[in-house]
Amino acid sequence: MKKTLLVIVITLFSFAALASDLLLEASFRVEEINERIGQLNLPWRAGVPGVLSDFAAHGISDFGSIVDKWHGEIELPERIELKKDGEFSTQATTRYGQIISSLFVYFPYGDVAIPEGSFIQVHTPVRNQAFHGTCWAFATVASFESGLLVQKDGYGGEDGFEPWKLQHDTYDFSEQFLSFHNIDWDIYSESYYDPLQSDVIIQDDSYDAGGNAIFSTYNTVRYGLPGESDFPYSMFDFNPWILWNPVNNDWEDNIVKSTKTLQIYYGDELSWLGYSFEDYNPAIKEALLKFGSLAVSFRVPEDFDFYTKGVYIPSSNVITGGHAVTLVGWLDMTGLKTAFPDLISPEATSVTVDDPFSGLSWEATEFWIIKNSWGNWGWNGYYVVPAVSKLLFEFSAENGYGISPWMIEYNAMYAPVFEEEYAMEDVDFNDDGVVDEKDFDVLVDHMYTGSIDFDISIPKDYWVDHEDISRFLLVWNSMID
Repeated sequence: MKKTLLVIVITLFSFAALASDLLLEASFRVEEINERIGQLNLPWRAGVPGVLSDFAAHGISDFGSIVDKWHGEIELPERIELKKDGEFSTQATTRYGQIISSLFVYFPYGDVAIPEGSFIQVHTPVRNQAFHGTCWAFATVASFESGLLVQKDGYGGEDGFEPWKLQHDTYDFSEQFLSFHNIDWDIYSESYYDPLQSDVIIQDDSYDAGGNAIFSTYNTVRYGLPGESDFPYSMFDFNPWILWNPVNNDWEDNIVKSTKTLQIYYGDELSWLGYSFEDYNPAIKEALLKFGSLAVSFRVPEDFDFYTKGVYIPSSNVITGGHAVTLVGWLDMTGLKTAFPDLISPEATSVTVDDPFSGLSWEATEFWIIKNSWGNWGWNGYYVVPAVSKLLFEFSAENGYGISPWMIEYNAMYAPVFEEEYAMEDVDFNDDGVVDEKDFDVLVDHMYTGSIDFDISIPKDYWVDHEDISRFLLVWNSMID
């Protein structure tokens, strides 16, 4: 009995020492960062993340090992690019083409009224990826859940400055399942750089090596998602692989699939397509309003992990990895001042952004609200950053610099689309009571026109193209069956 008690006491002492080491290291970092914040007069504060106590309780004492897991978003060797004529690159062939075929690039249509002031879209609660590099899966699942709330259930967001008040717990899908279906990054990279390969090889792999939303959103189309109760997330298993852990035999009966993925293209690449800054920001807001929260990503500056409140602006230009998160809304200056009255003066009309990456400075008046996947972290699990400015957007486009990597506009953004079914009368274009080749010919005759009567793509893009042909063939084949 005494030996057992001694072992328990030693174990508890060891874990307490580990916790002390981790929290002490974090405290030193916070002190350094807050000193820089003060010197630069930045509108945010650093602090020791509350979630670190969970890591310490599991024997993790090195903050660097946590950073390796938190920053698990992998940047592709090159962007999956569009040609200047609007077509996808020739790299998007057979295997890669399956992913590309699930994407459509979203541009603003002006068919929804964008709320003035601040806005928060309905979304699900903050989750915790814990000790795995699965941020990309959490961002995708969060967007998937919000998409169902908005597109299927008809929920919508509202004005406000407290994002946690728009949390809705109707849906809870499995990040474990999606994380298990990552890709083999070694095979991907080798085939990408292999001059003898005509296409990039996409192969599933469950290794906990980080990921990218372009693949995970494709897997919500290909595999769909089961519920969290079917595949519960394993937070601290210390396994280099994502475990296959179904707990219900009927999990396949509970799969929900998306049908397509919306992509908002890289901001600094849009100019050659003829789109301006005035098009870009509304595209993000429209997509958020119509489809739910967006999976976004960025490169992580060294001080970001210690954010607690305010408008995050990096205090240095040192990058420590990549991270995927979920865009849930925006704040104007009124909302920002209400959210952070101790950091933003009531008389302020803007927030000065001195960007340590581009070297540019501007006055920000609009800010993104972003949900993280680190549990008890930041501003109740969220953080706030400035939206890209016209100055940086145009500088990036003109100079080929690229939008600063700490901003979410640096990368493409994604959201799942849940299409509705078309009935026969929707595609019986000549009103003869049957759907046949004659209707197909009518549709083809209106290709590449803004003929709204024949726009049957989902979502509607007010343009007749291959999306409408594909939709027609799906409806026609379903009727033949």
